[in-house]
Amino acid sequence: MAVSQAAWAAAFVVRDIEVNGLERIAAGTVLNYLPAQVGEQFNDAQSAEAIRSLFQTGLFEDVQLGRRGDVLVVTVVERPAIGELTIKGNRKIPTDKLMQVLKLRNISKGDTLDKAALATIQRELAEQYQGMGHYGVDINTTIEALPRNRVAVNININEGNVARIQKVKIIGNKAFPESVLLKQLESGPRGAFSIPFLSDSDKYSKEKLMADLDALNSFYRDRGYINFEITSADVSMSPDKKNIFLNVSVNEGAQYRIGEVSVAGNPGLSKEQLAKSVKLRKGEVFSQKALEETRKNLSNQLGAQGYAFTKVAATPDFDETNKQVGILLSVDQGKRTYVRRIDIRGNNRTKDEVYRRELRQVESSWFSKEQVERSKTRLQRLPYVEEAKIEVEPVAGTEDQVDLIVTISERSSNQFRVGAGYSQSQGVLFNVNLNQDNFMGTGKKLDLNVDNSKVNKNYSVGYTDPYHTPDGISRGFSGYYKEYDAEAEDIASYASNRYGGSVNYTVPISEHDSVYASIGAEKREIVLGTEPAQRIKDFVATNGDEYNQIPVTVSYVHDTRNRTVFPSEGQRHRVSLQAAAPGSDLQYQKLSYDGAAYKPLTDNVTFAVKGKVGTSNTGGDLDNLPFFDKYYAGGINSVRGFDQSTLGPRDEKDDPTGGDLMVTATAEVQFPVPLAEDVKGLKMSAFVDGGNVFNDSGDFESGELRYSAGVGAVWLSPIGPLEVSYAKPLNAEEGDKEQKVQFSIGASF
Repeated sequence: MAVSQAAWAAAFVVRDIEVNGLERIAAGTVLNYLPAQVGEQFNDAQSAEAIRSLFQTGLFEDVQLGRRGDVLVVTVVERPAIGELTIKGNRKIPTDKLMQVLKLRNISKGDTLDKAALATIQRELAEQYQGMGHYGVDINTTIEALPRNRVAVNININEGNVARIQKVKIIGNKAFPESVLLKQLESGPRGAFSIPFLSDSDKYSKEKLMADLDALNSFYRDRGYINFEITSADVSMSPDKKNIFLNVSVNEGAQYRIGEVSVAGNPGLSKEQLAKSVKLRKGEVFSQKALEETRKNLSNQLGAQGYAFTKVAATPDFDETNKQVGILLSVDQGKRTYVRRIDIRGNNRTKDEVYRRELRQVESSWFSKEQVERSKTRLQRLPYVEEAKIEVEPVAGTEDQVDLIVTISERSSNQFRVGAGYSQSQGVLFNVNLNQDNFMGTGKKLDLNVDNSKVNKNYSVGYTDPYHTPDGISRGFSGYYKEYDAEAEDIASYASNRYGGSVNYTVPISEHDSVYASIGAEKREIVLGTEPAQRIKDFVATNGDEYNQIPVTVSYVHDTRNRTVFPSEGQRHRVSLQAAAPGSDLQYQKLSYDGAAYKPLTDNVTFAVKGKVGTSNTGGDLDNLPFFDKYYAGGINSVRGFDQSTLGPRDEKDDPTGGDLMVTATAEVQFPVPLAEDVKGLKMSAFVDGGNVFNDSGDFESGELRYSAGVGAVWLSPIGPLEVSYAKPLNAEEGDKEQKVQFSIGASF
């Protein structure tokens, strides 16, 4: 039915509405969206509104209105429904993830087909692949008709190969050779010795290119080239879209040295504070890095005095004749600010006071950036905290008050487990453990352990209150019964049974330093095996096979790490003296040091150096440490790649004897596991270990140190930290026992 435009000129009263062309959609749906009703007038202006209203439903491909007498005739062509939806050819992006994105755009089985939305998804998907380096991606969508006005939508993806950077060219440089400048860039051809899954330098992305240009800009500005500029950065691609070429053109400008440096604004800092804060020196080559460090130092100095919103502006004064630049630092400290309120959020398992006692910034006191950062570090060092964030929010209507929002991301540190397992050194294991670093949300530590294997039978209980006193003195108690079968571990032919208990205190003496002291009582019994070594028989013959000891330990700890689990910066050093108090049957002392230093290389990569040294002194009838308390080396916690506790001197039975001196060291690079960077609690490392034990404290020989290199991984699993390593000994000698693959549950940090 065709009705001319003139036919609508006169309004008419609708006697009936007729809907044609429906297959799946009910007539009531059309009538519901149609702005016309039986018995009402309908005119030309309403027809445009009616067509627009029906199109906006997204249900129809075409809508036409007609008139037959006083009957309004609506003729529609329905959009088909999606009966089937398939995606093929995708490897980089999982199918379920793509299906979720399509569903959010109403493109899923049962939805009405929207070709425009499908085309938009296709375009965005291609952009996502290009962002991953697949510039040759080809996405083809086909639509096949199905019965009952349905269609099958097939999305076929040809990802193509990743486009690789083949060459980077820098043009216009005179002060520095191109080879030096290329080292500042993350982008570039992959080196001959690069490990493919660890290096993506040849993968191009716009974001990485912008970061590289910023790095190049910083390189020049830190060396006095204030007017340096990048005139162009051209990206070209080979016709097959597999190779990328980068051409960067630069204009270096002249190099400037620093002229007069002055500070304006009456910041209220002493001459000593200003001299310590300002890193710019007259006559030196200008450095943008030194300028930013100066601004940060001034801001921090004033922030420690309560000025939360200090602004430091730097105004340059160029002397083109002498190629110098004077710097005027204008300091606007604003009003002194104090903290009105501290809100703690995210503590679902832990009492509020447990976190508040770690805060060095307190309510109703002057704001201090230094104390806020220290508070954050102390929170992150708690074993039950994954991450801590502290945000500063100005109080509305005031200029001198702020609120602190402390957001805690907690990790589960409370574990109860009953299990069995297998260890390379101890065989079949059975254990029942209740380990709670945050007992009932109080921050107190409770340990109940029952471990049973062919080597060890351990039964112990421990309790520590980290805030026995309000100022942070901790107190703990422990009790234990332990059986150790050295013969089952293939170390020596004897067994040691002991039981005892102790009490300990930790006293903080500064923000980073503390002293630990413990005293206990212990009874030990030695049971000789079938064929004990002569050294063991001689010791028992001289000293008996039962000993009553009063062990005393005093330790000094210096700890500046930013967290206890997977630290990325800071240091930890511990010096410990273990001795037998007067009244003990065996008189000897052990002095040890263990330390670690961490330095971030990137946001996710950390370089760490660790070391341990242990020595001893004896008294009474003892010439050396008792055979059951000597130092041992080798294994996953010392020199990996060598069998557990097998390094050092050996007796006539070729069993390791341990030693009175132990030296071990490790250098490693820690990084996220490739393809699992977002998995928390999982880290890999590439390492070099070295060390050995020596019979007497004066027997150290550097030529006797053993070395190994390899890779390892630590996973904070639900049953405890799991550590695995593969290491190859570098200088093993005849008689050394190698063990390249090693693992343990209960890794230490």
